[in-house]
Amino acid sequence: MSESSSAWDVIVLGGGAAGLVAAFHARQAGASVLVVNKGLVGRSGATITSGGGVSIAGQSLRALGLEADASDTEERFLQDTIVAGSWLNDQQLVESMVTGVGEEVGRLVDWGIKFTINRRAPGHSSGRGIHVSGVDMQRALTRIAVQAGVSFREDFQSTQLLRRGAEVVGVLGLDRRTGAVDSLYGHSTVIATGGATSNWSLRTAPEELSGEGQRMAVEAGATLIDMEMTQFLPCCLAAPAIWRGLQFPWILGPQSGVHAWLMNRFGERFMARWDPTRMELATRDMVSAACATEVYEGRGSPNGGVYLSWKHLPNDIIDHFPSMSRNISADWQWEGFDMTPLVERIKQGYAIEVAPAAHFSLGGVRVDRGTHTGVPGLFACGEATGAMHGANRLSGNAGAQVLVQGRVAGLAAAHDARQRRARDRLADNHGAAFSATVAPFEKRDGIAPFELKEQLSQLAETSLGPVRTAESIAQAQTALADLKNSALPQLACRTRDLMWNRDWSDALECQAAFTVLESALLGAAGREHSIGAHQRHDHKATYSGPLTHSLIRFDAGKLVRHTTPVAFPFLARP
Repeated sequence: MSESSSAWDVIVLGGGAAGLVAAFHARQAGASVLVVNKGLVGRSGATITSGGGVSIAGQSLRALGLEADASDTEERFLQDTIVAGSWLNDQQLVESMVTGVGEEVGRLVDWGIKFTINRRAPGHSSGRGIHVSGVDMQRALTRIAVQAGVSFREDFQSTQLLRRGAEVVGVLGLDRRTGAVDSLYGHSTVIATGGATSNWSLRTAPEELSGEGQRMAVEAGATLIDMEMTQFLPCCLAAPAIWRGLQFPWILGPQSGVHAWLMNRFGERFMARWDPTRMELATRDMVSAACATEVYEGRGSPNGGVYLSWKHLPNDIIDHFPSMSRNISADWQWEGFDMTPLVERIKQGYAIEVAPAAHFSLGGVRVDRGTHTGVPGLFACGEATGAMHGANRLSGNAGAQVLVQGRVAGLAAAHDARQRRARDRLADNHGAAFSATVAPFEKRDGIAPFELKEQLSQLAETSLGPVRTAESIAQAQTALADLKNSALPQLACRTRDLMWNRDWSDALECQAAFTVLESALLGAAGREHSIGAHQRHDHKATYSGPLTHSLIRFDAGKLVRHTTPVAFPFLARP
C-alpha cells in the first residue's frame, strides 16, 4: 500500500450523469478536472440503469422548436413536482430545476443526442419531457467530457474527504486495482456519488450506490436532509430469486399506462381502497405503500409481495407492446435480460409476484440552489443530495435534476477553485483517514464483511421499507447500535490480496451503511406521521400539521437530528 499526491482544480466524485455534467462545465470554465469513479465510467452507477426520462415543461420544449403541449408551463411543472412531493420539497431547488432544464436539454439537442418526446406519466399533468435511454445518455456524456479534456480515475473507492481546518482539500480512498490507498488533492470537490439504495436487500439500483458520498459529507461538516425518505418502485419482481428486483413488470404495466391489475392473495384489486380513480396508475409512492400494506396485514403472496395480472387483457395487447416501447425489443430483450419466459407465463394467464423495491434516495446532502453544502470547498449534485423531490419523485425529474445541478455544481466548483486555491497538499486528517481505510485489511480474523452487509440490508428492509411503525424503527435503532459496537470493529479480510479485494471494499461500504441507516432511522423516528414515501402504519391518518425537514449533523462525534420548517416561497401549501 502506498500514498500518492495529485493536484487538481476540481475533483468530481462520481462518473454518472450528474458527475459528468459537472466535470464538463467545470472544464469549460477553465478548471483542470478529475472524475473519480468507484467502477468503470459507463459500466457502473445508476445512470445506465435508468429509464432515461428528462422532465421539461412543454413551453420550454416548444422554445427549442420541438412539438409539445403548448398549455404546459413551468408553473404547472413546478406545481406537479411539489404536489407529488407532498409539499416537503425545497421549493428553491425545484424552481431552479424547472427554469434551468430547458437550457440543458437545448445543449443535448446541440450535441446531437437522439431522443423521443415523453408520453404522460403518473403524477404529471402533461406529456412532459423527453426520453433518452440511460445507456445512450451515459455514453454521450462520457464522450463529451473526454473531448472537453476531463481526466478520469476509475475503480477508486473514495472513503474520506481530506480537510484542512474547515475546508475540504481533496479525497482519500482505495484504488481497487492495485490496493493502494491514495490521496487526491483539489481546490474544490463535488460529490456526485448517487444515492444509497444498495443498502436495501430488494432494490433496483446497482450495488455501487452504498452512500459513501453522504457519509463523507456529514463527517466533513455538511448536513444531511430527510434521509428517511427513500422512493420505492412498485411492481418489481419478487420471484424467482435470479430476477428479484427487476422492474420489468412495472415497465410492461403501470409505468407505460398498460392497465395490469394488482391483487392480493384473495384476488381483491386493493388499489380501489387507495385511489379508486387512478387505481394501478396512481403515483409510485401510493402504489408502493398499498402493496406493502397488503403484505404487512397478511394478504400478500408467498414470496413477500402481491400479484400483478394481465389475464383480463387480450394477448394481442401484450404482443404489440414492444412496438411502442422505447426499452423493450421485439424479442423481449430488456436491459440485457431475456424476458421471454416471463412474458409467456403472463400470456398463459398466470399472475406474477411483485413487490416495491428501493429505487431512489430522496434524502441526501443538504445544498442550496448553488449546490453549496455549507462546507468550504465542497459541493454536491444529483441523487447524492436531498429535498429536491420532497417525499416522492415524479418520473423524469431525476434526469432534469442531474442536468441542472450538474451544471451549477461544475461552474460553482470551478469558480471556487479560482478564488480559494490551496497553498499546499496537506490535510489535517490524513493520518486518521488513512488508518480508517486500511483498518479492515489489516485485521485477519473476525467477521466477514458480506455477512454484516446482509444483516444491514435486512434491517433496512424490515424497518425502512414502504410501511413503517414506531416499534420496528426503535428495534432497528437498538439492533444497529449493537452491530456498530460489536460487529463493525470486527470486520476482517479473509484474503491478503491487495488487488480487487472484495472483503476490503465490502468492509468500507459497511462503514457508509451505518451512517446512512442511522441517519434514516433518526429521521423516521422523529417523523411521527405518514407522508409520501414515509408511511407509518401506526399513524395512517392524513397529516395536516406543520411540515419540517429532518436535518442530521455530527455533534460531539454523534449523529444528531434537528428540524427546520419547510419554506413555501413559490407555492403556498393549501
